[in-house]
Amino acid sequence: MEELERRVARIRTSISKGRNDLVSGNRTRIIETATRLFRAEGYQRTAIGDIAAALGVSQGNIYQYVEKKDDILILILYSAVEDYKSDLFVIEDEDLDPVEMLIRAIRTYYAILDRHHEKTTVIYHQIFHLERDDRALFGQVEAAVTALFERRVAAVIAAGGCAPTDAFLLASNIVSLGHTWALKRRRLKAHSDIDGYSQTQIDYVFRILGRTPGTG
Repeated sequence: MEELERRVARIRTSISKGRNDLVSGNRTRIIETATRLFRAEGYQRTAIGDIAAALGVSQGNIYQYVEKKDDILILILYSAVEDYKSDLFVIEDEDLDPVEMLIRAIRTYYAILDRHHEKTTVIYHQIFHLERDDRALFGQVEAAVTALFERRVAAVIAAGGCAPTDAFLLASNIVSLGHTWALKRRRLKAHSDIDGYSQTQIDYVFRILGRTPGTG
């Protein structure tokens, strides 16, 4: 995800250079408003002027923080990645047994996707509007998250007592099932909340592994 961080670093941070709190706050407002408009109206039909009008500011104000509309999609992605860094990847530094760590990682990842479900939907539906190098950033983020789950699944397998399992394919399933919640949240919420959904998928993962959660 280093490429994404470098791309974000190149996005304009306005005349408020040195005021990271102000830049972050204004970017957050732009991201939240743009996400709502992109989802409701579509990326192509939403202009910078529409975002400015919804925020009650001038277009010039928006252009202090981004140079083009594509930058906003990159910032939308990065807002979720910041949660991956602060909440998900740090789990691997904790003193947990392999089973507990995998369960914790799944619950945390799905909770992040639940918080960012609107952004995830926008990213999925609008990514094709970006230039090739920017589209690749989205794939790199998914690859990094999948690699984390592959390591965690492999650790459970290495601990013993599991059925023969392809760690990469199971990790890919975990990631895809998280995306399913984010993309179909409204329909799925008629049957379960995020905690229930997470538990169902954890049970599914451990059935594939041939063991039950919590068994050593």
